[in-house]
Parts: sequence; structure tokens; C-alpha cells
Amino acid sequence: MRIKLLSKRYAKAVFDLAVEFNILEKVNTDLKLISKVFAENRELRVVIANPTIDTHKKIGILDSLFAGKVQELTIKFLKLITNKGREQYIPYISDAFYDIYKEYKNILSVKLTTATTSDKVIAEGISKKLKEATKMNIEMTEKVNKELIGGFVVNFEDYKYDASINNQLNRLKKSFSDNLYETQI
Repeated sequence: MRIKLLSKRYAKAVFDLAVEFNILEKVNTDLKLISKVFAENRELRVVIANPTIDTHKKIGILDSLFAGKVQELTIKFLKLITNKGREQYIPYISDAFYDIYKEYKNILSVKLTTATTSDKVIAEGISKKLKEATKMNIEMTEKVNKELIGGFVVNFEDYKYDASINNQLNRLKKSFSDNLYETQI
């Protein structure tokens, strides 16, 4: 089974349970924590993905890491995934859960890239314009890329708006290379 499909199915199941028990925000926070722990600990990923390690030991590891720090539903979900032999997909399931959560809460993730640390007024202006255009709540992450020289690049979903000086210089360079006034022989 493909990872994305599998992850989405498990994520949807835990999402529905979280909504039913009215603990959606808490489970979302739990899965963000779990995703972060897995992302930062290569050894944990290796141990959990190792098929030679007994399932009960893996459950014990996950229990010792997260018991008391996350909701009971989240712990039970981790145990279920591990018992089903799908524990290596926990980070993917966490990511899929967050995608479902964002869709449910009408949140649009936007990445703003600037040449220098952006002015809060500019970032808020871009956020406001996007909110008006998309009718969604905007979750903006900012990144600095000195290669842009100036201006900004906004990425969301499959869209990219490039208002950087670097992009403008590249277009100008291309237009000069296409010399329209000289005949080609």
C-alpha cells in the first residue's frame, strides 16, 4: 500500500475520533510533538522501523516517551499502529493528520521568502491580502534567502508569486538575450 494513502487513512481515523471526543486541538498538539520527536531523533526512527525488534518493546519505548505527555487517545492510537506493524509510518501519519486538520480549520499554509528579515507590516499586509483573496485563515512561515537580493516570494499550495529583484533581473537578462532588433542569419 502506498505510504500517502495509508497515512491519510490512519490520520482520518484518529481525526474523526478526536472530533468525536472533542479533543481535536489536544490531539493536534500531541501529533505535532510526536512528529517533532521523530524528526529530531534518528535513533528512534531506526529502532521503531526495525522489524527484528519485538512489537511489545516498541510499544514500551513509545509509552515511556509519550505517556503522561499526550492524550490517552493518542497513546492508544500509537499502540494500535504498532500492533498493526505500521509504526514506521507514524511521522507520515502525523503529517497527514495536520493536513486534514488544516483543511477542517480552513487554514492555508503560506511560505514567505525575503532577502532580509521581513518587516512585520509587509508580512501582515501579504497575509491580509491572501486572506481576502482565498477566504481562508493564513498560517505564514517566513524564510530568508539572500539570493533574492530584494523583494519577496510567496508560495502556497501550487502557486508561486515571485516579486524578487533576482527574478526581475533574470527576466531582463532573458529579454536582452532575445535581441528583437537584429536580424539573425
